[in-house]
Amino acid sequence: MSLHEPLTRATSAPRVLRQLCEALLCEGWAASLQLDRSQTVSWSFRQAQFRARGRRGAFGRYRLQEGSIEVHDNSRWRPATTADVLAAVAEPSSALDILHADLKHTEHLSDLTALHIPAATRRHRLGISALETTLQEGHPYHPCYKARSGFSDTDHFAYGPENGQTFRLMGVLFHQSLLQQEMPHKDFWEHELGREEWQRFTVLVEKQCTPPGAFQLLPLHPWQHAKLQDDPLFNKWRSAGQLAEIGPIGAPYRATQSIRTLMSAADPSRAHVKTAMAMRNTSSLRTLAPESVAVAPAISNWLAQVLDSDPLFTSRYPLTILPEYAAITAGRGTALDGHLAAIWRQSPESIGLLANSMMPFNGLALTEPGGTPLIAPWIETHGLDAWLARLIEAAVLPIWHLMVAHGIGLEAHGQNLILQHENGWPAGLIARDFHESLEYVPELLSRPGLCPDLAQIDSVYKDAPPDKFHRMSSAEELRWLVMDTLFVFNLADLSDLLQRHYGFAETEFWRRVRTRLDRYTAEHGLQQRQAAFAPFTPQIRAESLISRKIDPDRPQHGHLIANALATGKG
Repeated sequence: MSLHEPLTRATSAPRVLRQLCEALLCEGWAASLQLDRSQTVSWSFRQAQFRARGRRGAFGRYRLQEGSIEVHDNSRWRPATTADVLAAVAEPSSALDILHADLKHTEHLSDLTALHIPAATRRHRLGISALETTLQEGHPYHPCYKARSGFSDTDHFAYGPENGQTFRLMGVLFHQSLLQQEMPHKDFWEHELGREEWQRFTVLVEKQCTPPGAFQLLPLHPWQHAKLQDDPLFNKWRSAGQLAEIGPIGAPYRATQSIRTLMSAADPSRAHVKTAMAMRNTSSLRTLAPESVAVAPAISNWLAQVLDSDPLFTSRYPLTILPEYAAITAGRGTALDGHLAAIWRQSPESIGLLANSMMPFNGLALTEPGGTPLIAPWIETHGLDAWLARLIEAAVLPIWHLMVAHGIGLEAHGQNLILQHENGWPAGLIARDFHESLEYVPELLSRPGLCPDLAQIDSVYKDAPPDKFHRMSSAEELRWLVMDTLFVFNLADLSDLLQRHYGFAETEFWRRVRTRLDRYTAEHGLQQRQAAFAPFTPQIRAESLISRKIDPDRPQHGHLIANALATGKG
């Protein structure tokens, strides 16, 4: 079938509309809002009235029935569209135009995927690399879950994870005056490229660069490299002899769920490479903040030392990390700041576990094409009560212990965590992606002497105020990161799935989490440490993901939501 043939099946528009409305309701955009006993949610955006079948779930997450959203128009109710919602929620603006374009592109790319790429089944049996390409659903909350701005249809199939295509990185040599890098050893490139490719590379450097020792390699994502061909600064550097392009280099890669993070197609145990892409997806431009790239290895080394210093991370709350061990960025302080960067990190397959004993955490809340929960065979085998108790033990407590006992928070959302399991039985947690997403409070660190001086690595950290980078000003800021990602935008999707498919009430799910957290602090005498984070207050803040799209110039301080843990004490 040609990619240009008209769509012939139901589109993703209802899902995009549902997630748009759910996010707007969660983030407080409704002028009025009512839930009645017949499971109808009625609301208004300014003067426009809407309604849908649905309910309010844990942490204020509205759950609307797909295809049921209606708008009141000329004395009658009719099916609503995303255009209806955007026109009602705010005055026209360039930000709203961008949001509308991202919503339409999400629909389009989702439909292309549905039409041309067969959906995988029995995903609970697949290995971790296969899951990176078959967990195609994208963000369960953000309506721009497949926006991928700038992606053509061809790009989508060549570089999106869904199609599993292989491609090589593009080698660019930068003069060392443009480059900042943190390398683990002098043989890094020979190790990463292999001896034969390294020898080919050195010949190319000698031919194209004078003097060759003044230039260093930075591989770029091929999509990003193509975009840079029209960039005036990139072309200026090329004309001035400050960069040289040497074409495809190294072994082939495939995209993972995150698109810009790539896994080796030739050897899964080889490093993953996180690349900079000037592509908008969900709420963010997927470039790489250069100051975070510079400190990536130091952050990983520090976290590894903290874990090694506490035997509980081995015996009681197994937590394995995938360290980021090398990082390069070019063009600091220029118009291309953040557009030229790469980070290397260990792959899941490198840590010695069977590939099919690891699942990205977001897979737990997904359903198969027929509507059955992906984890249904696991629950059938182990029983829901026992499985859930073990999941809380294996997935919640390691992240919670790191925060409460050690004063360090991880951005523990569904793609950053990997569940280690034995035929579905939770056995441990694997975490990744720390260069931007690890935070700490100096006064709460259990071992402050281990904390690296980031200003020694990059001067931008020297006079940076708290809450700008990794150093937070208060326990509340750390709690916000951890509870937002682990609970509000991660496990809440699982609690919703268990209620819908198994009749297991969300209130009971979160009561069990709260009971286990209380027992955890009692077991280790950490009641006062936990209380400093005030995790059980009736209301907590959550990140306003859709609000950032509608009003990007307004400072985003989050929105208040009902805390599902506040009344969950058992």
